Amino acid sequence: MLRRNPLIVFGSISLAFYLAMWNLSLSFNWGEGYAQRPIIAYLVIYAALFVLYALGAVYVWRTGENKKTLWTLIVFGLLFRAAIMPSQQIQEDDVYRYLWDGKVFAHGINPYKYAPEQVEQFKELLARDPVLFQSTCSDENLEELLFLYDLKWENDTARVFKERINHPDVPTIYPPLAQYVFRAVHNIRPDSIIAMRLAFLLFDLTALLFIILTLKELGLSRNYSLIYFWSPLVIKETFNSTHLDIIGLSLLCVSIYWLVKKRVSAASVFLALSALGKLYPIILFPLYLRHAALAETPGGKRQWGQPLLCAALFAAVIGTFYLPFIQIGKGAFEGLRVFSTYWQSNDSIFALMTFFYGEALEALAINSQNEYLFAYDLPSMLSKLTVLAILGGTLLYLLYKPGKSCLRDIFLIMTLVFLLSPVQNPWYLCWVVPFLCFYQWRSLVLLTGLVNIYYVEFYLDYQDLSQYMPWLPWVEYAPFYILFAWEARRKYVAGRTAKP
Repeated sequence: MLRRNPLIVFGSISLAFYLAMWNLSLSFNWGEGYAQRPIIAYLVIYAALFVLYALGAVYVWRTGENKKTLWTLIVFGLLFRAAIMPSQQIQEDDVYRYLWDGKVFAHGINPYKYAPEQVEQFKELLARDPVLFQSTCSDENLEELLFLYDLKWENDTARVFKERINHPDVPTIYPPLAQYVFRAVHNIRPDSIIAMRLAFLLFDLTALLFIILTLKELGLSRNYSLIYFWSPLVIKETFNSTHLDIIGLSLLCVSIYWLVKKRVSAASVFLALSALGKLYPIILFPLYLRHAALAETPGGKRQWGQPLLCAALFAAVIGTFYLPFIQIGKGAFEGLRVFSTYWQSNDSIFALMTFFYGEALEALAINSQNEYLFAYDLPSMLSKLTVLAILGGTLLYLLYKPGKSCLRDIFLIMTLVFLLSPVQNPWYLCWVVPFLCFYQWRSLVLLTGLVNIYYVEFYLDYQDLSQYMPWLPWVEYAPFYILFAWEARRKYVAGRTAKP
C-alpha cells in the first residue's frame, strides 16, 4: 500500500516535522532571548518540509485522477494544520494588531480612527498641555480614547497583547472585510490567537474547496490541489504566523471558480470581497471587465450590458463595506498611506531599481533625499513609477491581446505584483500558490521554499552579523530567477512549436 501511494510516506514524515516545528516554536517567546532563538533549526525543518512537499507535488503531477489520493492529501493537510495550530508565532506579531482592531470595532469605535500609540499617549498630552489637547481633540475623541485606554486593562492578556502591537504609531491598514472578521473573532473569544486561526481555517478550507471545484471544471486532476493544501508556506504563514492574507486569498479562489464557470457577475462580487480582505486583487478588475465584454450569449451575441453590471456590483460591494468607516475622511486611509510610502522589505527587482536610480541621480548631482508622494525619496518614487508602468503596460497588453485565457492573465498579474513589489514578505507569495494548482511552474514552487530565507535576516541581526544581510536577497531570489527564465523560455519555445 505504501509503495502504491507515496503520499502516505511523505505525509507521515511531514507530520513529524510539523510537530517538531510546534515544539520548536515554544522557544520563540515575544521580547525574550533573541540571540538564543533557534531560527536556523526552524529553517532546517522548513527546508525538510519543502522537500517532502516538492516530492508530493511531483507525484501528483505525474499521476492521474485518484479519489484515494485526494482524500489522503486532504487528511494529511488537516493533520498538518492541527499540529501547528497551538504553536507560538515564529518571528511574527501582526496578529496582535488584528486582535486589537477587532476589539476596537466590536465596541463601536472606528478601528481606522486612532493609532494604538495615541491610546497610550493621550493622557500624557492632556496633563502636559491641556490647551493643545483641547484644540486637537473633541469631547467625543476624549471619551473614545478613555474607553480604549481602559480596554487595555481588562485583563493581563489584553494588556500584554496591546503592548505587542508592531508600529503602534501607525493606524491600521487592513481593509473593511478583514475588520469584520477580526470583530467576529473578538465576539466569539476576545484576545485569542487560536480563535483567529480557527477563523482563518474556515477561509483556508473554502479556498481548498473552490480550488478542487475549479480543477474539476478545467478538466484537471483534483489531486493538483496538493500544491495549495500541502504548501509549507501557506501552512506556516497562516497557522503559525497568523497572517490575514488567507481571507482575501480564499475569496479570490471563489471568484476564479465563478469566472471559469462564466458567471462573471458572481466572480466580480467575490473579487470585490477579496480586495476588501486585502487590496491586492483590485488590480485584476479590468481583466474581469474584458472577460465580461467577450462573453457571448448562447445565440452567439455579445452581452454589452454585462461589463456595466459587473462594474456596478463591484463598486457597490466596495462602497457598502467602506461606508461605515469613511466618516473620518481620509483618516481611514492614513495607515495605508504610511505603508505605501515607507515600507520596503525583502524586495528583489524593486531593490535593484532603487539602487540604479540612486546611482544615476548621484552621478547627475541631483538631490534625491526629499520625500515625495507615496515615496520616502526620489529613487523610491521613480522605482514605484516604473513598477506602475510595467504593471499598467502588461495589463493593457492583456486587455487588447487576442484570446480569452483570463485565468492565465490573472496568474501573470498576481505573480508580477509580488515580484515587483517593494515589500516581498513571504506571506505575500501565498497569493500565487493557488494558481500553481492550475499551472505547473516549478520555479514558483521553488520560490515558496526559498522565500523563507527572509528569516535569516533576523538571525544575522541577533548575532550582530548584519554585514552579511545584503547578500541574502541574492541567495533567496537568484536560483528562482534563473530557473524562472529557463522555464519561461522552454514554455515559450514549446508553445511556438505546438502552433500549426
